[in-house]
Amino acid sequence: MKQKHVIKKITAVIVAAVLLTALYPATVSQAAKKQIIVMIDPGHGGENLGAERGTMKEKTLTLITALTLKAELEKFEGISVYLTRDADVNMTLKERAEAAAAVQADFLISLHYNMSAEHLFYGSEVWIPSLGENYAKGYALGNLVLDELDTYGLFRRGVKTKLNSRGTDYYGVLRESIALGIPAILIEHCHLDHREDAAYYDTVEKLQAFGASDAAAIAKYFGLQSPITGADYTDYPKLTAKAPETAKGQDLTPPDLAGVEIIGGTEKTLKIRITAQDADSGILYYRWSFDNGVCWSGLEAMPQGTVSVTTDIKRPIFPVDESAVKVRVYNGYDGMTESESAWY
Repeated sequence: MKQKHVIKKITAVIVAAVLLTALYPATVSQAAKKQIIVMIDPGHGGENLGAERGTMKEKTLTLITALTLKAELEKFEGISVYLTRDADVNMTLKERAEAAAAVQADFLISLHYNMSAEHLFYGSEVWIPSLGENYAKGYALGNLVLDELDTYGLFRRGVKTKLNSRGTDYYGVLRESIALGIPAILIEHCHLDHREDAAYYDTVEKLQAFGASDAAAIAKYFGLQSPITGADYTDYPKLTAKAPETAKGQDLTPPDLAGVEIIGGTEKTLKIRITAQDADSGILYYRWSFDNGVCWSGLEAMPQGTVSVTTDIKRPIFPVDESAVKVRVYNGYDGMTESESAWY
């Protein structure tokens, strides 16, 4: 379906609603209070491919997930679900927000799949608006989304905000939606460019499973019931956050502390203790080098809420010029701090 047809369809829905209100004002008013309206936005589309990995294009993956999300949400009572696009078409960020505003959506959910510039990071995260009640709503829904993604074993990168150089929301779909009075979140389900996440999106069925998980999170947020599946999320508990009066931005500083010490080992391994700390956004990952920073391991997940971890690393098979261990630790916004050397 082409973009003009989508907009025409949305316009027809609005006109019909206005006519019904004129004919049956009391009845429609009561129904409107009960009906939740959600706009699902499959990220990218048309000439905007999004992230690419082999033959996989983000614009295609988001649409597969979105179609399942819509179908699963429609199994619940009291909700109407729309798509910003249901085909491979070009859409601006403003047009996506305007589509949500046209149906007076209670939330816009923008679906994405991630990729980092260094192809280093992995896991799932949710980006939310930086200010006021939109932040609080995004925080509550975002954590429910990550709770669902946790069940797959995905690494939890967190619910986050990010500002641009003007001090407003970095992600355009959030910025445009908030400008029109529509709460919004942006879901990055996993990273397409990291082996740690490769097994989570490599089939259509897995992409559809993400849609079902997103639907469960949204249903929990709105406290919905499904006569079809029997799910009942009435009064489902949500995390709360204070609505910030000023824009809540990203962590721009690297981790406060990165340290390593050798505490034992064998002929083939070294036992090391890594110490790390970041007061602003926590520590997410660490990696180590056995040759004083020439070669590095892949990223390992730092246990959530801890400041130290003990692990065994393999000694080098061949002699190295610099027989020292170093570590790098990364915070919630991928800031990095490198430790001093521990010689062995």
